[in-house]
Amino acid sequence: MRHHRMIVLATCATLLVTACGDPDAEEAASPLEELFGGAESPAESRAKQLEQEEFIAQCMREEGWEYTPVDWAAQFPDQPQEELTGSAYGEAYGYGIARSYEIYEWPFLDEDGNYTDEGGFGGNVENPNDEYMMSLSESEMQEYQVALWGDQSNFQPTIDPDTGEEIYNPPPPEEQGCSGKAQLEVYGEQLWNDPDFNDRMTTLSEDLEKDPRLEDAEIVWSDCMYETSEDYDFFGPTDVYNYVSGLFAEKKGQETVEVDVETGEIIGRPGEYPEGGWSMNDGDDVGIGYTGKAKRLTEEEIREFQAVELAIWADDQQCLDESGYADVRREIEQELVDTIREEFPDLVANAEGDA
Repeated sequence: MRHHRMIVLATCATLLVTACGDPDAEEAASPLEELFGGAESPAESRAKQLEQEEFIAQCMREEGWEYTPVDWAAQFPDQPQEELTGSAYGEAYGYGIARSYEIYEWPFLDEDGNYTDEGGFGGNVENPNDEYMMSLSESEMQEYQVALWGDQSNFQPTIDPDTGEEIYNPPPPEEQGCSGKAQLEVYGEQLWNDPDFNDRMTTLSEDLEKDPRLEDAEIVWSDCMYETSEDYDFFGPTDVYNYVSGLFAEKKGQETVEVDVETGEIIGRPGEYPEGGWSMNDGDDVGIGYTGKAKRLTEEEIREFQAVELAIWADDQQCLDESGYADVRREIEQELVDTIREEFPDLVANAEGDA
């Protein structure tokens, strides 16, 4: 039996039972997903974003400023309408890492691996309001920003008297300028707008990750994965996504490096930053990043990697089934949601009424 330690899982799975990288990893929404209103389709998200922009424009005009609504989604490649969902998606694309690269990056790279200006992650994002803002004096621009985003002096963190840590609780949306007012107009009052709810949710989420039932399921899953392959030396299910991401970075010719989470610098290389970005698990002192010039993969190389990704995904799913991890997590999430509903009945009722 290998030794195990407790970890706080990566953000993409801290509150959900779905697998990272798969937009519809479970056919049924988890209790937490249902509490927060469920997932929106790309079309629904874009429609609400456009509605917000129109409201911002009207609000700014009333404040005496010009503002052109921005269709941000139109500046990025259209998301394909996937016919596959749930386990069928995973069986076809695994965690979606190669799939995402093939759709959003690969078509927009030249032979040297540089982004073109045609779109994708490297495409230029244009704000039609930039020219107007640059025409303002310095004092006018500050007034414009306050009208749009609110007074930034209200965004200062407080210090926890017990731990000395900074606590960031943004002001309520109505104090966040026209953007915050637009959020209220389109989405209504949301649970996360309440500081007390956020504090309690943080505590309950940490308790969820430390629940002995979940730890037991993680141990069974971890041992199952290690017995499948000694390369699978993972503590928890979300480690797999980071592992596959690292393999993909290597496929593109990049190096996996440790990153100082305070500075974003590569550890041991002052002044150097990972070109391929970096991420970290909640609570970790060190981040994982990817550095070096990424080459443009060939179609054959994409298919080769996707075969590896699919094999790992299949092993992962088998061990998840054997450990009962998803069922255990759903059970604990439901208890968390029941607690939230009991402690914040009015807040939940208002949020659900706005949904």
